[in-house]
Amino acid sequence: MRDNCEKFKVASYIRLSREDGDKQESESIGNQRDMIQRYVEENQLELVDEYVDDGVSGTTFDRPGFNRLIADIESGKINMIVTKDFSRLGREYIQLGHYMEVYFPEHKIRYVALNDGIDTFANSSWSELTPFRAIINDSYAKDISKKVRSVLREKQRKGEYMCTYAPYGYQKDLTQKNHLVVDENVAYVVRKIFNLYLAGNSIHAIQKYLNEKGIQSPSGYAKNLSEIKKWNVVTLRNLLQNKVYIGHTVANKRVKISYKTKKRVKLPEEQYVVTEYTHDAIISKEDFEKVQFLLKKRGMNQKTKREYCLRGLLKCKTCHSHLEVGAKLTKKGKVIKNPIAYITCRNSRKGFCLPQHLNYGELEKVIFDCVDNFLKMHCEKEKLEKIYQRYQNQNVAESKKDKELEEINKQINDLTRQMAILYEDRLKGIITESDFVHYGQKIRGKKEILESCKQEMEEKLGFYKDVVKEKKLKIDQLVETFLKKECFSKRVLFQLIEKIEIDEKKNVWLKFGFREKKGK
Repeated sequence: MRDNCEKFKVASYIRLSREDGDKQESESIGNQRDMIQRYVEENQLELVDEYVDDGVSGTTFDRPGFNRLIADIESGKINMIVTKDFSRLGREYIQLGHYMEVYFPEHKIRYVALNDGIDTFANSSWSELTPFRAIINDSYAKDISKKVRSVLREKQRKGEYMCTYAPYGYQKDLTQKNHLVVDENVAYVVRKIFNLYLAGNSIHAIQKYLNEKGIQSPSGYAKNLSEIKKWNVVTLRNLLQNKVYIGHTVANKRVKISYKTKKRVKLPEEQYVVTEYTHDAIISKEDFEKVQFLLKKRGMNQKTKREYCLRGLLKCKTCHSHLEVGAKLTKKGKVIKNPIAYITCRNSRKGFCLPQHLNYGELEKVIFDCVDNFLKMHCEKEKLEKIYQRYQNQNVAESKKDKELEEINKQINDLTRQMAILYEDRLKGIITESDFVHYGQKIRGKKEILESCKQEMEEKLGFYKDVVKEKKLKIDQLVETFLKKECFSKRVLFQLIEKIEIDEKKNVWLKFGFREKKGK
């Protein structure tokens, strides 16, 4: 370059990102621009163009401004790059070393980092120290990444909503940062979806209903599209599983593989950070849990596009695997209008189990009759209440809280008596004024703490009793549903039945949640 005496065509490269932290003011776009402009004027150089990456990390070289810079180098538009310091060019030392030691020399590019005293045209000592500077910059980026993750994790634990967009049914609170408020414009749709699913409708049926009604999908609503974008099954399933609708904030679902890449991996559910009751709920916790229960058990046959009430309950008595429900849709190339569904063991096709071929419709009728007879024989309202309460332990918990409150009241009364005795001792001259003040303060301090505990306990107990009262009301409703026996929805069946086992001889074992009955 020196021999050719080529005139330098300068590119000003400026970068700013969050990794600059507290140095953001000194590293600002304007500060970098002024420093480079001053250098260009003082050295009477020609500034061809300015390349800016604002808000882009130095750990990646896939940046819009930098990519345009490389393209102009290839076209011969520029042959000199000036940055404020070496870290502005990048912080990933492997790729940075490639550009400094291979790419720039091959393309005869002069590089200047003002604050670091690097000038590849003026001296050659840069090549000895630059690799070490690159490693230091990379380590700095790694350290900043750890600090950012630490701050992010703390915000997640506090229940702050950190995502860019609010979930469907909510919007970001304009008065409180990282907080959600209910969006009543579409919250009714969320409630409708949950109610439809609880009523026994499949996800496909709900999808069809929403699309026929012309209700805008979450993505279409978020983008404020004029045309109606249709719902899909995946969106509906994710919505039904999202804890945000019961007032919880769920974070840490995905993490970056490394600070050097934007690629993220999905974490197992046990590693999620869940903070409860951070915002107003759209769906009650009880209804949400019912939906999760049904999602695990329920499933549509993808070939027949039909819901089978017993699907998810059927198990093979021989190999203990789940039994499949399916139907033959065609015969000799012709579509069967009303295919008959049959039950088979999935392992029989693999040779691990004996084959089964049981008519599903006939079994469903037998099961319904069996459940109906069972309820007539055993399900008196009083008995069902006793069975339910046996598992809830509501009375025991309530009694325990009452005893705790009683103990606190006893301690407060004891302290009141101690204060009265202390006062009498002072009047009789048994203790001095200073002792009276000293011991009186101690007693009052203990009493204040207990009074505070008592108030908190009474509030909790009052809330608990309201919850118990509400639960008992729901028990009555549940019992009435069972005793009506007009029809068995899938939700009712799953609440009554634990599993249905079938062996190779077509014997059926119907196991209730609290009793076992055998039939053929």
